[in-house]
Amino acid sequence: MQVLTMNDAQMWDDFVDESPYGTIFHKWGFLKTIEKHTGHEFLPYTLYEEDTLVCIFPAFIKTNYGVNVILSPPPRTGVPYMGLVLSSEYDDLTQSGKEVRLREIIKLATEKFEGFSPIYISTQLIPAFSDIREFKWNGYSVEPLFTYYIPTDIPSDEILKGFSRSTKRLVKGIKNNKYDMKMIESTDLTLFCDLLSKRYEEQDIKVPIVGIEYLEDLMKLYPENIRLYYVYDENGNVIGSNVITMYKQKIVSWLGTPKPDVNLPVNEFIFWELIKISRDKNSMFEIGGADTRHLCSFKSRFNPLLETNYRVFRRKNLGVVAEWVYLNIYKKRSSRIRRQTSDWT
Repeated sequence: MQVLTMNDAQMWDDFVDESPYGTIFHKWGFLKTIEKHTGHEFLPYTLYEEDTLVCIFPAFIKTNYGVNVILSPPPRTGVPYMGLVLSSEYDDLTQSGKEVRLREIIKLATEKFEGFSPIYISTQLIPAFSDIREFKWNGYSVEPLFTYYIPTDIPSDEILKGFSRSTKRLVKGIKNNKYDMKMIESTDLTLFCDLLSKRYEEQDIKVPIVGIEYLEDLMKLYPENIRLYYVYDENGNVIGSNVITMYKQKIVSWLGTPKPDVNLPVNEFIFWELIKISRDKNSMFEIGGADTRHLCSFKSRFNPLLETNYRVFRRKNLGVVAEWVYLNIYKKRSSRIRRQTSDWT
């Protein structure tokens, strides 16, 4: 097996499309957009077994103060997971064959990364990939992550039965048009980004997206896969919004804005509408939020299934310091920063 750098966008995307492990976040255009807006250099690594492409492993490198970090994905991209994508025939291998292949992939990829002498390597793997043993055996630490999803291959009334009593009551009112709300698709991100910025400023946390141009570029690249919705009340006021991704029979509630100060079940309405869209498209609906305690209490009312994925990371002593600085200083932002100097301007 050998590691090569790929420059063929079509071949890369074909592999992502054909693999059960590929996501919209692995697509070539998405990765190049990340590179453009974050300043992290894209490393399009591929692994071949003889002449057969068996894995792609997108990663990004950033040099700060003379030291390197390698991340998949980089921060402030909003991407929940990335990491390696295995070929479609991986699942057909025997268990022994799978283990041999993973052993080579992780060993060679790690050697490639270590060639940059990074102080820190971090990869957030997709939920569909759970065999992280080779990462552990190659010196990576492992952190479990969690997401929620709602299967939609059953009648909507059956889905509704699983909701908590209060959520069920609200959704029944929504179905009867009690609250007179509408959800309309849009391509104008300005208001969405303003609402998102306000949400994070109130929490004294840096906005998780590098800028409005980043989202605009992604929506232009993937108009069928990335959709923006606004929710309006009876007077035409915007009272909620959500950005979703749609890819391979999976709809992800990707980026949301806070519930406004109105006496309406806005987020229940958004989720119910997205459940209906997911059913129409024969797609699973991922609502996320399972890693954040204050979100769990709301999202668990929809009776979602809990799914685990993993972050694997290696760090040297300086990398421990770098990680602490990122989590405790870089991600924090002063609530006193004026709007004129926010990330969206």
